[in-house]
Amino acid sequence: MRICLCLDRSRLLRWHLWLAEALAEVPGNDVSCAFAAGCRPLPLICRLLLDLERLVYGFRGNGSTDPVEAALRSLPPCPADQVDVVIDLSGEAPLPAGRRVLTPLFNGVSGEIGVMAALANDQDLLVDLHDTARPSQPWMARPASADREVFTASLHGVLSCAVALILKALREGTGSTESGFTGPPMAVPSVGALSAIAWETGAVASKAIKFLDILTRGGKTWGIGWRFDQSASLLDKGGAAFRVLTGDTGSYLADPFPFRHQGQDFIFLEQYLYSKNRGCIAVVTADRSGTAGAPRIVLEEPHHLSYPFVFEHDGQIWMIPESGAARNVSLYRAVGFPYQWTREACLFDGIEGYDTTPLCHDGGFWFFVSPRLWKSTSWDILSLYRAESLTGPWTPHAANPVLIDAALSRPAGAVLRHGGQTLRPVQDCARSYGGAVTFCRIDALGLSEFAQTPVGRIWSGALGCHTYNRRSGLEVIDLFGHVRGVREVTASYGLMAFEAPDSRRGEADEMETSYAAQATSTKSPLPL
Repeated sequence: MRICLCLDRSRLLRWHLWLAEALAEVPGNDVSCAFAAGCRPLPLICRLLLDLERLVYGFRGNGSTDPVEAALRSLPPCPADQVDVVIDLSGEAPLPAGRRVLTPLFNGVSGEIGVMAALANDQDLLVDLHDTARPSQPWMARPASADREVFTASLHGVLSCAVALILKALREGTGSTESGFTGPPMAVPSVGALSAIAWETGAVASKAIKFLDILTRGGKTWGIGWRFDQSASLLDKGGAAFRVLTGDTGSYLADPFPFRHQGQDFIFLEQYLYSKNRGCIAVVTADRSGTAGAPRIVLEEPHHLSYPFVFEHDGQIWMIPESGAARNVSLYRAVGFPYQWTREACLFDGIEGYDTTPLCHDGGFWFFVSPRLWKSTSWDILSLYRAESLTGPWTPHAANPVLIDAALSRPAGAVLRHGGQTLRPVQDCARSYGGAVTFCRIDALGLSEFAQTPVGRIWSGALGCHTYNRRSGLEVIDLFGHVRGVREVTASYGLMAFEAPDSRRGEADEMETSYAAQATSTKSPLPL
């Protein structure tokens, strides 16, 4: 495939190079470059603010908006005849001749200024990829931002997702039926010096307030909530009280996974140690009378660990913790449950994947994983992998990434059955990490298809939440906010507005977690 990038000479940025390099890695692709006749540089105030952020926050190298003129100017020139695809990154006409033209817009605007304007106007971040092969149905992504108060951090996330979306569109061709927004490009917004400075000043003030909050109240942190109820789940009741367990002053607790073994209940969780600046896996014993033991570390590595997905398979107890910092997904086996574990296999290597969640379906295993690509957050991209056995080999889904959506991508716990539906808990990170947990009904899952529909949502007042699990009557969530000293919180579950009122039904035994190896038949009963 012959692909030409149309660039603005005044904005030759690293994210353009990421795209060119990724395209060139695909066998059969021939990547060239053309420069637009006009120039639309970022306003001076925006460039100054980005430089200031690099200085203040210590951003060093490999940034999405770093200038890389020499590398991009070294690309071959666009052929004189028609190419297969033109990717318009300049927003300027005329374009080289191409059978197909892709134009990314950021909140309806061509160029990085669209991201900055959206942040300044407190809008959700959006990437539309307009495609002449499907003019009424743009490709769409809703990226996350690691920090909406820092332009550079937001640009990293959005531009990384834009690269992933362009690659997805080229790989899938024009046959996709993904939903999107229609409409012509908007006019370029104005980000004036006063408004930009006011926004940056507000961001600095906000960070100062957060710092003072840490000094006076200890700041916001993570804790876990837990409850026993054999008869009804939170999804059945609509609301329930959870006991709260927090770490000591040197740690926080998050990502709880319940497990019952030989009549004893356990909660596996992430215990983040401030002294080591990384998480490890700990376990808490839970008594049905309402008491919980102190966390005890059971697994520690030189890198960060979290999200301890514990399950049974072939008479053994296994754990797949999140180890994205090590760029792998590893499988551990209990050799002395619950306190002794050994690393049994590396299931993936070279992939910075987060919150890997296995599911048994159609006689095989599926992994739901949120990868970090380039400078993305790892909160807004979902990829799927399938294997015939737990240890692989694992084959990527034909449509990976199947989602680029900060509100509906990253796993938030094990897939479960409730009310005759198969539900996938997901983290809503549209505005911030750990904002809430949404439940998505899995409508289709196959080698080349995946579809889900949001049906319900958990919230707990002003506290955030990004994990939900239930097993053997032990129900757990995690909580973000001023949780130290809090003994009990009330969490609520509600249906999304478009769900029928009578669809929240089902006995508690239907609610038990569908762990990867617990299926007794070759098919998981997905409502496909």
